[in-house]
Amino acid sequence: MRYLIDLHIHTNVNPHAYSTLEENIRSAQEKGMRVIAITNHGPALQDSPHWWSLVNMRVIPEYVGDLRVLKGVETNIIDENGNFDINQRIYDVMDIILCGLHTVEAYGDPSDIIKNTRAVINMIRSQKIDIMVHLGNPQFPLEYELVVQEAVKAGVAIEINNSSLKNSRKGSRPNCKKILELCKKYEAMVSLGTDSHISYDIGEFKEAQLLIEEVGYPVESIINYSMENLDKFLENRRKKRVIKI
Repeated sequence: MRYLIDLHIHTNVNPHAYSTLEENIRSAQEKGMRVIAITNHGPALQDSPHWWSLVNMRVIPEYVGDLRVLKGVETNIIDENGNFDINQRIYDVMDIILCGLHTVEAYGDPSDIIKNTRAVINMIRSQKIDIMVHLGNPQFPLEYELVVQEAVKAGVAIEINNSSLKNSRKGSRPNCKKILELCKKYEAMVSLGTDSHISYDIGEFKEAQLLIEEVGYPVESIINYSMENLDKFLENRRKKRVIKI
């Protein structure tokens, strides 16, 4: 299965990424991609872009040639009360909002599974975000079944992160498998993200696809499966996502 939609991509305005916006667009076009989402980190991480850079994503055209470019951000959960690290001006620009637990600096002590689960559930219930990302990170233990059930109720998608399965967040694969099994059980929406930090990785979902096949999750239910799936998801999120944060 080849997916032509990638909903988790970084540019080098995050210094730990290595490709420019134009390089990412060019790579996506060369690979025949139809949609990419540019989702740089929110301000709580040390090497995040200045918030003006996120607001100014409004200058990015919706289409470059035949490639659709979604304006997005990967926000950070900063407490257990459903709060994240972007302001209203950033929020208003975005077509798609990702959210995750990232670092001790952004969030605090990650060892408490009850606190972590409460933080993620409250974030989902807030209806401020569209996709919860890399939940399989073993640094942040979670009650996965509770999280998946809440995501289904809220219409929020769960990401399967190819980078977590490949070369980052060591120890994620068993957790990601359990999460995907729960997504299958409860019919949760699943999004695929490469979490690309260099243009060569855009659209490369080999590890995620292997896990999908292992679990037997129906590919036709994945947001990235088709433009129809993506458009339906984004339309539903526009209806549910709050206007004021």
